[in-house]
Amino acid sequence: MANVDLSIIIPSKNNKSKIAAIIKKLAAETENLDIEFIVIDMNSSDGGVLEALNVIKDSGIRGCVIQSGGSTVSSALNTGIYKASGKYITFVYPSRLYKDYFTDYFSAAEERKADFIFAAPETKDGNRILVSDNVSGTDVLVSLVKSSIVMDFTAVMFDREFLVRNGIRFYEECTLGYAEAFIYNVLLHSPKVAYSKTKLERDHLNGLEKNDAISASNNCFERLDAMVKVFSAAKELHKDDKVLLNTLEYNELPAVAMGCVDKLLDEGFKYSSIKKLLKSKKYDSYIEFSMDTPASLRNKIIIWKTLPWFYKP
Repeated sequence: MANVDLSIIIPSKNNKSKIAAIIKKLAAETENLDIEFIVIDMNSSDGGVLEALNVIKDSGIRGCVIQSGGSTVSSALNTGIYKASGKYITFVYPSRLYKDYFTDYFSAAEERKADFIFAAPETKDGNRILVSDNVSGTDVLVSLVKSSIVMDFTAVMFDREFLVRNGIRFYEECTLGYAEAFIYNVLLHSPKVAYSKTKLERDHLNGLEKNDAISASNNCFERLDAMVKVFSAAKELHKDDKVLLNTLEYNELPAVAMGCVDKLLDEGFKYSSIKKLLKSKKYDSYIEFSMDTPASLRNKIIIWKTLPWFYKP
């Protein structure tokens, strides 16, 4: 498929009731672009594959449906990247759908020759931030980790060649935190960053409700494993960037590790059991703090390490 502006990759499982409407909606929002749809079906049992094929065929839309079996979402997304032929790539999650933003993103990408495009970030109180075109990827990453800006990882766009050239992929074994880790890895590879002035608005009418419960005891450490890999990549790519490395080591890693502790306590695990689990997997080595650690997180770590029976999630 030559001369494609944008590849829209949609991971899908048992979305028969909505997949046709989602594809039609996205096609209408991108009618001024040359696009392709790549629907990655993850072993649907409700006829979603046929529904997606029919709407693509009947509407004369360029696209395909690929069956990836019972793999993870991250594996399905990697399949989509491999199959895509668009100049740019974006991912659409049926359970977190947004209203029209593709055209504005594409325009921002073309105007600034960007590798990574996202909506102008917000502060925690909802104020928009005007980002300089010269902002570095690591500066954005540090701001995200420190929560000085907020970005929705499910509404972003990438230059496909940039991803392929740098070998950036989703961690396929990861079912939690895979989008966050992917974005962080993109930012570590010094992309040309651009933002769109679009204000994202959720599309609850066409989107699906996410109702798949995840057991913390089985999955909560997958996000930590992903962040450890990101930290390793940061040390390799930016070994002299002390601000970046300290932010990851003494802010991101302990925050994610303590999040795991909170989830396990919420599920009824005993303090002693969690301590043994952390030690056996050497996860306790990531629960450290420095002067760069926010005071609230530092206090949590101190209580957990010295008086765990007083610690509350």
